[in-house]
Amino acid sequence: MKVLIIGRGIVGTIYGWALSEAGIDVTHVVRKDGFPRTDSLDILDLRAGFPKRLKTNYSPKTVRGITSSDGFDLVIVATKHYQAAQAIQQYWAGVPGATILLFTANWDGTEEFDRILPRSSVLWGYAKATGGVDARGVLVATVDPAVRLGILEGSNPDKFKAVSEMFQTAGFTLDVKPNIIEWLWVHHAINAGGIGVSLWAGSIAEATRSFRTLRLGVSAVRDSLRVVAARGVNIENYPEARSILNTLTWLACLAAASSIRFTERGRRLLKASHFANSTEEMKRFYFDVLNTAERLGVPVPHLASLRERIDHRTT
Repeated sequence: MKVLIIGRGIVGTIYGWALSEAGIDVTHVVRKDGFPRTDSLDILDLRAGFPKRLKTNYSPKTVRGITSSDGFDLVIVATKHYQAAQAIQQYWAGVPGATILLFTANWDGTEEFDRILPRSSVLWGYAKATGGVDARGVLVATVDPAVRLGILEGSNPDKFKAVSEMFQTAGFTLDVKPNIIEWLWVHHAINAGGIGVSLWAGSIAEATRSFRTLRLGVSAVRDSLRVVAARGVNIENYPEARSILNTLTWLACLAAASSIRFTERGRRLLKASHFANSTEEMKRFYFDVLNTAERLGVPVPHLASLRERIDHRTT
């Protein structure tokens, strides 16, 4: 399979490296001058059978344009969620017949993409790997063994099978979501609350330093999930939502702090994370949910209480 990854940021780089290591032909296309300093990788690899810790370089084939003669079979859209449709419009003519894997967040549904692409060409997923570029220009990345994928009505099951097999060839397991769009909304809401309190506090470290901020974060996430429920989603169908809503607040705070401060994965996020590298994108997660809450008339007092300080956050 010949793969084009739109983007050379955190997610695109991590999965580009993993797929290319499995012998898959990977090319990155970038839309801006200059490439991020992410050639040096510090990897924590949680896939079974792979070296757990690895420091390596990844210098992939990277281009600024494509043509239909390039013959790509799969396009992985690894952009910011609010840039995904624009990216597809820019490159769609150069990938006739290719499968498009939207490997990004979603809060606004599928309508914009349905206007651009036939459903039979599109698959949806979401990266589970995490990371960020540290002060030395090294991408500190954690490669999770699972890849989240989903298929919508009108999607092509043969394309889903081919993409699933590609990830499995690279050592990933599949976490298939029966309703990928609903799941993306739930995940977006959880992110909005956690990101919101981290922006409000100034960093992930500060957001997990005291019970006060942890309690505010848990309350903001619960507010955000009420917005998803107001959109018609039965959030009881999603274990991660049930866990946050049905767990005692102090226990949810302890779980959140422990996952960041007392796990190797969490400590690496404190060292370097996408949160620290992309303030405007993080703010977009928060305002996506807050603006929808206001439009639907859903009370979100804890989420809304973060707004004034986030409005003025620039770094």
